[in-house]
Amino acid sequence: MRKKELVQTHALLLEATQYLIENENMPAEMISTYYALDVRPSSIHKSKQNHYEAITVLGNSIERWIEQTHTKNVDHPVN
Repeated sequence: MRKKELVQTHALLLEATQYLIENENMPAEMISTYYALDVRPSSIHKSKQNHYEAITVLGNSIERWIEQTHTKNVDHPVN
């Protein structure tokens, strides 16, 4: 993926994460690792690898939150 595409994906994923925090009760602490990276979509001077790591951390945070909140009442999880 090109750097521009990574930055766009980073921005969209951060926006989705912020929506979940503000509207769906996702704890902001779940993305503390993301903030520790100190890479924002506006950090265009950062490397492709930095943006890729930020995307991965945000995606993993969303995945963990979904697993914690949406699988509590599921009798038969889908594989």
